[in-house]
Amino acid sequence: MSACPPTVGLDALVELRPEKVASNKDPSLRYIGLEHIAQGQPHLLGSLPSSASVSINSCFSKDDILFGKLRPNLRKSLKAPFSGYCSTDILVLRARNGVLPQYAAHVFQWERVFAAASATGVGTKMPRTSWNDLKRHWVFKPSSEIEQSRIATVLDTVDDAIAKTEAVIAKLRQVRAGLLHDLLTRGLDHNGQLRDPIAHPEQFQDSPLGQLPKDWDICLLDDVALRGSGHTPTKDVPSCWDGGIKWVSLADSDKLDRIYISETDKQISELGIENSSAVKHSAGTVILSRDAGIGKSAILAEEMAVSQHFMAWRCGKRLYNLFLYYWLQHNKPQFEAIAMGSTIKTIGLPYFKRLKIAVPPSEEQRTAANAMLASEATIASEEVELRKLQQLKSGLMTDLLTGRVRVPEGVV
Repeated sequence: MSACPPTVGLDALVELRPEKVASNKDPSLRYIGLEHIAQGQPHLLGSLPSSASVSINSCFSKDDILFGKLRPNLRKSLKAPFSGYCSTDILVLRARNGVLPQYAAHVFQWERVFAAASATGVGTKMPRTSWNDLKRHWVFKPSSEIEQSRIATVLDTVDDAIAKTEAVIAKLRQVRAGLLHDLLTRGLDHNGQLRDPIAHPEQFQDSPLGQLPKDWDICLLDDVALRGSGHTPTKDVPSCWDGGIKWVSLADSDKLDRIYISETDKQISELGIENSSAVKHSAGTVILSRDAGIGKSAILAEEMAVSQHFMAWRCGKRLYNLFLYYWLQHNKPQFEAIAMGSTIKTIGLPYFKRLKIAVPPSEEQRTAANAMLASEATIASEEVELRKLQQLKSGLMTDLLTGRVRVPEGVV
């Protein structure tokens, strides 16, 4: 039998740096708060001048590990890319002699360490872990810096691939936003090319919705789609909620803005329909949240009911439901801006009676919607790749940071 991998407490890998400063901070150094560290990823999101923090700060040096002790479930940890000051809600940890900072940094990005930090957190609303509790968590310590380097190199390679894929996705989302704006303001000519208002001003008209192509009609949305709204069955009758009819509520907010929705968290019965003004909306109906999560939209993939927090439109021959979905997406900032209310903001029903939409010819609507679908398919493909890389990293960390799998010489 092979010997068990050598395990030690976290304090055998790193030591806590206790240095604090309240005044006379070096103006050439930067300040890092918890808000500047990404969740679950070793990314620095930003920093501030040292003068921006007037409270007591912890001091850190380049390659120290910054680990969030406040609300450790947020999983914030990274290897400092420079020297500076940070919030006292961040533990500053320095690799001990014989431990490579890059290896220790990966250990403190491990889900098991994050889980240990959460388990040792004290407090209900704002739990904090402490180094005295966390340092007792046992981890694998390779016997040589050479093996530590091999492990770190493998994980660094996956991190680099993840970062590059995330950058590609961010760029594709920017392109998607620009394409959506162009398609809904300039449109496509008969050759399938975006119209140019500068080169061909004669192709455009001034309208209540701004400068738009001349062959687009400005209509009340009510004139081109049958408007309805959602209604919630009574919660006092359990039999209204015994299943059978899928029902979209604000609990499904995370499923919106993804075109089609079919999975929901609740189902109602026919009795729920009978005992309220709730209705079943047909597949293809476009819905929009007018309360919390204002402006989120989707298309029903099958017959479903929706709560009173939603508007619903069934499109006719003049308006393609995918085009309406993308038009609602484009106008989301407008919906957010006109919402009223102090505690919970909402858009009143009268607003939707006056809502105008620019309607291109049917074929142009479909071409524009298909262009958007192609753009989103490209993003979805990259997101699949990102999830694969994240799963690969998780598996590698479990194997390599427990010593279950060793990295032989010559692999990296």
